[in-house]
Amino acid sequence: MCWLNIDEPRPSNATTIAGVTYDDGVTLGSNDTITITQLTSNVVLCHCAQEAEFLLQDARNFILEQENIRVTAETIGTMLSAYNNTTRDILQTGVIIGGAKKIHEISLGGIVLEKSNFGIGGYGASYLHNFMDKEWKKGMKVEEAEELVLKTLSLSFALSGIRSYGIQTANVNSRGVTKSFHPYDILPISQEELELRVCDWREGVA
Repeated sequence: MCWLNIDEPRPSNATTIAGVTYDDGVTLGSNDTITITQLTSNVVLCHCAQEAEFLLQDARNFILEQENIRVTAETIGTMLSAYNNTTRDILQTGVIIGGAKKIHEISLGGIVLEKSNFGIGGYGASYLHNFMDKEWKKGMKVEEAEELVLKTLSLSFALSGIRSYGIQTANVNSRGVTKSFHPYDILPISQEELELRVCDWREGVA
């Protein structure tokens, strides 16, 4: 039997970010409610990297002038590569940008990767990527996409052992941007199911 060890050291940065495409747009989410930023009328960014805080402060006015998600993604990628002066975690996704039915993952080294299905970054990304790969399907509706983001980020709480206030999401589609907050107590996966899923994963990689 697998037990979650509550005495295990907790990570200093347990922020996890996720993005999912659906038939009319994209849904982004974060288990840290301060890491989602609306850049333009149709582009939203979420991040799990300290470097992103600095680049957003320095380049916000320039970024806000861009209405093209590709230009915005490449701009932030270039800035991230300038801030990250080490090779540690250079390929780890630090930023996800969503808009125009597209998702772009940006690594801490500034590499921009366009995704047609979903993106995941931050704490527990390797396990959560496998979960999203199984659950994502083409042609999802907005409700299904948001549900997948919420389930994914619910699992991140169990992986880290850290309980947050909840999950912040942003839906981006032809009608604009809609942000929502989902309190921890009403997330779609129960604590018991979370523990079982994490145990299955730990036993699978042991």
